[in-house]
Amino acid sequence: MKPRPVPALLLLLSLFSLPAQAVKKDTQLILDEVQKLAAAIDRLSVQLAELQKKSAIADDRISAVARNQADLAQSKENFMLSMQFLKEELNGVKDSLNKLSDRLMNLPAVPAVAYPGEGMPAAGGMPGEPAVQPAAAPAPDPSTVYYAAYSDYIKENFDLAIEGFRQFLRSFPDSGLADNSLYWIGECHYAKKKYAEAISTFNELLARYKDGDKVPAAILKKGYALIELGRQGEGIAILKELISRFPLSEEASLAGQKIKEFSD
Repeated sequence: MKPRPVPALLLLLSLFSLPAQAVKKDTQLILDEVQKLAAAIDRLSVQLAELQKKSAIADDRISAVARNQADLAQSKENFMLSMQFLKEELNGVKDSLNKLSDRLMNLPAVPAVAYPGEGMPAAGGMPGEPAVQPAAAPAPDPSTVYYAAYSDYIKENFDLAIEGFRQFLRSFPDSGLADNSLYWIGECHYAKKKYAEAISTFNELLARYKDGDKVPAAILKKGYALIELGRQGEGIAILKELISRFPLSEEASLAGQKIKEFSD
């Protein structure tokens, strides 16, 4: 018995059925990959938009800082001046307390009251009353003189402040606030734009009080004054010296900012 022939149509279908299924499977795989890539692109687009937004915010902040850099430096300097005053005030209080303690420790014994002879009146009094001694004029208190001068400085009465600090130096040359007084005299000259006088005063401080706590501030303002006089090279050299000698000080930070202004 001969085999029955397979119809031609069935043969053609059998020939094309496998390739079609393979092509459909490959196409589906490609479509799945495309969808994954599209999703990844969407995520990257979102991330890119966020980064661009953050970059714009950062640019705005940098621009704001650049615009306000001078104001920030001035505010920092004013803050430092206020801190210096508070430190000086605290040191003055401590000095006054120490002196008061010394006075209490060294008080002499109270002498017995002497009465004049019977029938003889005491000087300026009636018979039988103790003699009254005239009170000596109290010596000026160093802190009172110093802070009166500083008050004039705060009020921008610079001439009065200079005279007050000079009086302090004449009356209390060995005081712990003597170098501070000299520094504020220099600040008064600087505020009056008398930069040569300010430099001379700061030089006097640096020569007389080499180990004083006002040395970094005096070097800083001397450098500023030189720059204001147009002696930029000398001023920057002084500021670099300050950074070298006192690298961790607030004055060194301000000196670095001033130097940067001329290097941009």
